[in-house]
Amino acid sequence: MEIPMKSIVDLSGTIENSMWSYNVLPGLEEIIPKVEVETIATVDKNGFFSSKLTLSTVSGTYLETGSHILENKKTLDEYPLKRFIRPATVVKLPPQKQKALIDANLLIKHASKVEKGDALIIDTGWGRMWNRSGYVLSCPNYLPDALKWVLDQEISIFGVDVPCIEASWSEDDEGERGSLLAELFMSDVLLLAPLVNLEKLNANRGKLICLPLSVKGVSGAPVRAIFVEE
Repeated sequence: MEIPMKSIVDLSGTIENSMWSYNVLPGLEEIIPKVEVETIATVDKNGFFSSKLTLSTVSGTYLETGSHILENKKTLDEYPLKRFIRPATVVKLPPQKQKALIDANLLIKHASKVEKGDALIIDTGWGRMWNRSGYVLSCPNYLPDALKWVLDQEISIFGVDVPCIEASWSEDDEGERGSLLAELFMSDVLLLAPLVNLEKLNANRGKLICLPLSVKGVSGAPVRAIFVEE
């Protein structure tokens, strides 16, 4: 049966020159490269068209595994394809302001039933800020009790429209920094981020298909993520 096109929404941000990058975060300026899309051959000059891509595994919309920050965790190629195709629940929050802190009460207030093994997608409204000033440094973040609620749902994929889930409360606390990601990955939950076009979803249930580039031995990779509404 053919799926009506109006029921399919692309949740992936476009990879392009001069796009946002994590190199704006302190300490990552010289580690994370800027995304570059360079033409290296043209039909007119070479008889074919080809481009060179310079990017990291956390470029655009990407899928990340626990090996991103934890030792002895599986790399992306060690997961079966079925982990990337999941029934999904969408939680739509009121549009969040810059540097808003999302807590469990807010999620509970707006959440519908989440099934065990679902992909859980949370719409904060921040996807509209893709490539705009402050996209990384001023995004809404999650508080510890919010992530605890997320993990209590026993999900398979956590999909967010913010580039950083770590809350600003940990920026000056070395002991807390990275703790939310660690808790997420210790539970073998995959992180899908950052998403766009969530405002176009009309249903709060559907199927998430997020197929990453097939690269051996990496913690994550850019992904084309689509949502098929029920």
